[in-house]
Order: sequence, then structure tokens, then C-alpha cells
Amino acid sequence: MLFPDWLSVSRHKTEAIGRLVVVIALSAWAFSSPAQAESEAYVPYSGIVHGTDGAEPVEVSVTNETGDSLDCRAALAHWYSDELGRMDPGGRLTVTLWHDGETGVLNLMNATDDRMPVEAIWCASEDSRARLDLPMKTGEEASKLHFSCQTGESAGLSCVSTDG
Repeated sequence: MLFPDWLSVSRHKTEAIGRLVVVIALSAWAFSSPAQAESEAYVPYSGIVHGTDGAEPVEVSVTNETGDSLDCRAALAHWYSDELGRMDPGGRLTVTLWHDGETGVLNLMNATDDRMPVEAIWCASEDSRARLDLPMKTGEEASKLHFSCQTGESAGLSCVSTDG
């Protein structure tokens, strides 16, 4: 015999112990109260930051040096986007973003003065598109950012910073 008799467990005892473990686990789940991070009830949209207090304006300008019209859009957090404007050839688009120095986030303000975090800015023609390389860092940010969109023979559309 591999085990002494006092260590052996019958199949009936094994099934009973298994059922007991399942009952204990289910009752612990059923009678547990949900953890509450706050004593107040959840209010939808309560975490949205309103206004520009604590944020500094950053003027972003884009010059269209292509022969085509360009449409520019901001990719915002949570899968939203917002149209920034259309530039004719030789035209310029200027938009003000708000930089939060503590988090490094650049925000676009909506019609109700909510901060909408910008993940990227894209400019596109009928044939191609390019992403503007926005600096997202904590601390002070430049008050103006300038970009130039150009087309190349092999590269297609590119929008590069002209700030240095």
C-alpha cells in the first residue's frame, strides 16, 4: 500500500469535499458586498475636466505646401475625432490646444468647455495622409508649434515641425 489507511480518502469523501469547496466559493461570491471606492454614488461624466484653469495655450499652425487641399482632424481619446479644418494649397490652419503641464496632455476644448485629450493630429489629401508629431511631455511646453505639410516623389505626404 502506497499510503497508510489514515491518509486514504474514499471517492465519496473526495466528492463531498469538492462540493463543499464549491458551495463555500459560491456563497462567498453571493454574499460579498461590492467594494466602494467612494461613499457617493457614481455620476456619469463626473471625471471630465472643464475649463482651462491650470493649462497653458499652445497655438498649433499647419501650412499646406502641396498642390492639393488638405483636411486636418484630431484623434481624441476614447475613439472620437474632431474636424479641425480644411486648407487650400498654400493655406494655413491654426488651432489652439491647451497643455496640462502636470500630465503632459494636449487638450482640445469642445463647445461646452470640456477638455478633450488629443492623441494625434492627422492631415490628409485624397491620396495620402500624415501625422503631426506633437510633443506630449510634462513641464513647460512651447506656446507655438509650427508644421509644414509637403509632398515628395517617393514619400507621399509628410507634415514636419518647422520649429527647429
